[in-house]
Amino acid sequence: MDTTNEGPAITHEPSSDFAREIEREPGGAGIMKCIQCGMCTASCMVASMTERYRPRKLIQKILLGKREEVLASELPWLCMSCKLCEERCQEDVDLSEIFTAVREIAAREGHIPPVYRQTVDKVLEDGWLLKDSYTDFEEDDRDDLGLHTDLNWNDKFVKKLRKKYFKGGKQ
Repeated sequence: MDTTNEGPAITHEPSSDFAREIEREPGGAGIMKCIQCGMCTASCMVASMTERYRPRKLIQKILLGKREEVLASELPWLCMSCKLCEERCQEDVDLSEIFTAVREIAAREGHIPPVYRQTVDKVLEDGWLLKDSYTDFEEDDRDDLGLHTDLNWNDKFVKKLRKKYFKGGKQ
């Protein structure tokens, strides 16, 4: 490496086929701008709660082309899309959009963590997540607020959802 001021500057543009694939996805355009400074991890609320989640390391794996490892991981699904990382990033990299692109690819290829699949299944079954916990207290609160107390209206929503996104309306 030339350490003198003479000659052309050496630049580094991390890339891999996987990074270019992400870059082509909606929201993935900023992947090549990441300089691996770590500000995203320092800003991340999820990273502050667990050592397992390090956005910078996840981006690094994408840039290195570790496609199967990233897609099979639950880590891209942990991003809360709060955008604190983007607000603090000196390169304006929007990790939440990049991780959305990763999740899109992962979902297309059947890599959905079980807890997320169970959540979708529960919504498709009940029309909402908390149906089992709905009590007279919630019903009274909803009535006081002028909201529907009969939540069967969710059945229409679930039917539309199944028809639009799932083959034959069943899944």
